[in-house]
Amino acid sequence: MPINLAFVPLPNDYPSAPLLYVTELYGQIKVIDASWNVHTYAKGLLNFTPDYKIPGTGECGVTGITVEPQTGDLFLSMLYMDEGEPKAKVVRTKSDDGLAMKSMSLIIDDIPSVHAAHQIQAVTIGFDGKLYINVGDGMVAPRVAQDDNDLRGKILRMNLDGSLLDDNPMRGSYVYAKGVRNPFGAAWRRSDRSLYISDNGPERDDRIAKIEAGKNYGWPKTMRQNALFWWDFTNAPAGIAFMQDGQFPSEYHDEVFVSLFGESYLKGPAVKGKRIVKLCIAEDGSGVKSYDNFVVYVGEGPASPLGLAFGPDGLYFTDLYGEQGDPKGPASGNIYRVRPLRAQGGQA
Repeated sequence: MPINLAFVPLPNDYPSAPLLYVTELYGQIKVIDASWNVHTYAKGLLNFTPDYKIPGTGECGVTGITVEPQTGDLFLSMLYMDEGEPKAKVVRTKSDDGLAMKSMSLIIDDIPSVHAAHQIQAVTIGFDGKLYINVGDGMVAPRVAQDDNDLRGKILRMNLDGSLLDDNPMRGSYVYAKGVRNPFGAAWRRSDRSLYISDNGPERDDRIAKIEAGKNYGWPKTMRQNALFWWDFTNAPAGIAFMQDGQFPSEYHDEVFVSLFGESYLKGPAVKGKRIVKLCIAEDGSGVKSYDNFVVYVGEGPASPLGLAFGPDGLYFTDLYGEQGDPKGPASGNIYRVRPLRAQGGQA
């Protein structure tokens, strides 16, 4: 069950250097090196046994991941059980070679959670060098997204060691923004130095939002408040990534790509989800100028595009089942790469 991807920001050029990390929902981290060999970086990260039910209680486990550029340390978000209650935490791991975990330290924990999708999600490091964490509302009590004393339904900001910041919107609080529901994806846009997220709505109004300090994004009253873009019917937006480093032709520069999970556990093509879309956002981040399908699944399998990340040579995405997979069978999954075909003269 490969979930999210994180490329090493400053990779070394030797063949066994780590290149790409992958979170596996049910308790492992894989790393792919520069020679495309796959290693198990960490395993046994969960202190509970998953039940594998998707959709439903099998949707929880190890989710978010980011790589600290200077040290190569990993920040991971995951669920754990505490005296029979599901809780959420973020940890930092260290390694001697980037291929196997040596140690793990706690950054933040004790966030009430649920055995479902509305859990702790993406972790990212901003342009300010601080850690940002997407936390779902926990599903059972959506009103907590508006409670300034509850970390659920929020975007959190902290130092890399988990300590509080004096310049957060509320002094003495981790809360950077509130009123989100199930914010699965997060990506930083270099052109405006801003964080963008994907956020799953209830029966309608999935959205993309630009996150700004102190803003209220409206949930549970509405999903449209301060939204940059929303879908009228649910598509389950998941991974989100900006094309910023020339992997695609120049006309794609600064466009944002979003994986739509949708009803991907069902077999065959689908109207909802089972695709990757691209959006062109206004330079000032005030709106969306265009929206297009980019990759659409046309096969007969379940198909489930989820994690997205741009690597040195294209756009990579995870798929929970694989072309021959079966949601009712053993956990499986693939990683795919999309890259441009270039004709003579370098034109795409």
